[in-house]
Amino acid sequence: MKRLPQEKKLHKNFLPGEISRHGFLGNDPRHIHDIIRDDLQILEQEGITLEQIADRLQYFTDRGKEALGNKLALDTYSVRVDWARGMIPCPFGEPGLHHKITVYLTNTKLNACITFSQLSIHMIREHGFFAGRGSVYRLDPVDLVGFLGLE
Repeated sequence: MKRLPQEKKLHKNFLPGEISRHGFLGNDPRHIHDIIRDDLQILEQEGITLEQIADRLQYFTDRGKEALGNKLALDTYSVRVDWARGMIPCPFGEPGLHHKITVYLTNTKLNACITFSQLSIHMIREHGFFAGRGSVYRLDPVDLVGFLGLE
């Protein structure tokens, strides 16, 4: 299938070095729309919405900002937020910029950690995009549901 110029530009935005050093696709060979479709099917099977996930991630981000750079214990979680200078656009191309905020979240009950960004929350909520497999910020929906206690 031949890609339209808009599709080529969109795809380019997700590659390493265009908007972010690591890009958003990792080693995932699937098209962006296929990644989104597959992840949304998983969530539908689980009965979980994008808003539930994004709201939960935003909760931990907001709480972590209170202790900026330091770990904060929250029930069975530990969160640390790092805030770098500058802002980053969404690779989907809509107007606006997002703060370069990285969140390190540990579920101490599961002894598991995830890392995500403020942009990750936006892309999940607005675009249903959890990043490609192998991406630095990939949040696998199956793992995420259990990790966040949304089951």
